[in-house]
Amino acid sequence: MPPRPTRTGLLVFILSTLLASAFSALPAHAGTGRYEAESATVSQGAVESNHSGFSGTGFVNGDNAAGSYVQWTVNAPATGTATLAIRYANGTSTGRTADVAVNGTVVSAGRAFGSTGSWDTWATSTLTATLNAGPNMIRVTAANAGGNPNLDYLDATVADAPVPEYQAEGALLTQATVATNHTGFTGTGFVDYVNAAGGSIEWTVNVAAAGSHTLTIRYANGTATTRPMDISVNGTVVAAGKAFAGTGNWDTWADAGVNVTLNAGVNTIRATGTGAEGGPNVDRLTVSGSSGSDGQAPTVPADPRVTGTSASSISLAWDDSSDNVAVTGYRVYEGATLVAAPATAGATVTGLAASSTHSYTITAIDAAGNESGRSAVVTGTTGAGGAGPTADQLLAKVTSCSQISNGKYKTDSDVSTATVAVCNKTGAVFWKADMDIDCDGVRTTQCNENTDCCFLPDTACHTTADAPLNAAALPYVVVPSASGIWNYTTKGIDCGTVVAVVYNGQVEYAVVGDTGPSGIIGEASYKTAADLGINPDPSNGGTDTGVTYIVFTGSGTKVSAVQDHSQAVTLGRQLAQKFLTAN
Repeated sequence: MPPRPTRTGLLVFILSTLLASAFSALPAHAGTGRYEAESATVSQGAVESNHSGFSGTGFVNGDNAAGSYVQWTVNAPATGTATLAIRYANGTSTGRTADVAVNGTVVSAGRAFGSTGSWDTWATSTLTATLNAGPNMIRVTAANAGGNPNLDYLDATVADAPVPEYQAEGALLTQATVATNHTGFTGTGFVDYVNAAGGSIEWTVNVAAAGSHTLTIRYANGTATTRPMDISVNGTVVAAGKAFAGTGNWDTWADAGVNVTLNAGVNTIRATGTGAEGGPNVDRLTVSGSSGSDGQAPTVPADPRVTGTSASSISLAWDDSSDNVAVTGYRVYEGATLVAAPATAGATVTGLAASSTHSYTITAIDAAGNESGRSAVVTGTTGAGGAGPTADQLLAKVTSCSQISNGKYKTDSDVSTATVAVCNKTGAVFWKADMDIDCDGVRTTQCNENTDCCFLPDTACHTTADAPLNAAALPYVVVPSASGIWNYTTKGIDCGTVVAVVYNGQVEYAVVGDTGPSGIIGEASYKTAADLGINPDPSNGGTDTGVTYIVFTGSGTKVSAVQDHSQAVTLGRQLAQKFLTAN
């Protein structure tokens, strides 16, 4: 028996094995991603939908000015040549020209976007450019006073991440040795079995999802007879006595494939020689099939935004990213410094100086460690100390309840027990509950009959123009309809009354905007949830606990325009400070 390695020696062996078995590049295939203009960064332009034939939810109509632009972030798994197809419409009789730049370098100057006959007729302008591995900025900038044409989307066809290969010399070896005395191998060598049955090569393979795969072993057999091996997956032999025929000489290599089923995640693949001569020389293992190794990064987090500030913190939120398997978390950077790593689409950066400005970018991470490109920059400024009380200061004033409701409310219709009381304080009432998502009112991409089973095209409160509220754009709170449990109007609460919603160290100032069932409490608009980092999806979002609603009462607690969120924030901070003083 060989001596056992020391702990240090074992660590070096493991690290060297992992590094050596890391896959290198095999031929990649191309994949096309569509990047809608309405989701891009727009300078001097607007998203519109007043012409037909566009993709997605709209297109970008740039201002009639040189220098206006649309910029997309395209993530490429590997460096290489990409095909960029820009879909546009030009309803004028003259061409419009633009400079197309990749990562700040113009790759097509004065590119012509000719007339398409009408603004409802779309055409595609295609060019090629070299993209870097990771995020790339593709910008189309108007080169003359007419501005850009209307831009619909960018299709980017890029090389996928290389197909993974696992070198034999980086695997776990039993009765086998690494050699280099024959030509034609890949990597740094190949594995030569000793002339005895039982020698094995064992690889660790990580795939994105369970399914059918092909294991391809590249080998050489310079004898005239076959050399059989048992191929096992996760300890089970799936191909007993697999024949590896002669290749003519030891410098000639061939491929032998085995169809197997792999689990999602880590799998152990072992090739064991069963004959007295051992196995053939083995160069590498490649894995292909319906679910190869996960080399695909999540999409870039969209719409990063500041949802709240204090004298020492900035709260952020963004739209969820998507992934071919699953997004497992996010990273928030200030420059190159990682400042937060939340599991969901929201974070609060604390410990900041008062009246200081900070700029952040966000990336998404999947289980395989793939990281998306960085989001657009979002900038926030901490308060000067008078920007309003912190979440902790407000929560310190609502630790005990002086109940004013005649009974308690349920948090949802399907729960068996009513547990939430309405409590009285000087200058406010409050309750501690969950947050269900209200998506009623104006139909939007986020809120409509298809996204919300219980969607209603109206809200109890209306704007100053007598229109329903927009749940996707306005932070508002839903109060229970008047009943024997409690009648909110007895405390002077009405449409436009300001509410401080406290969750996870953040304060969101909202307004009373809608009424709900008389026996249920704990509901707020899509926008309220999104700003607080709570999943706002009306079908599966919300949170089951941890939300405190402080509704200010008395004179001067209502905004003049219920739809004006800035009014609610300004007034809310003033009322919150008075609340601290009074209690």
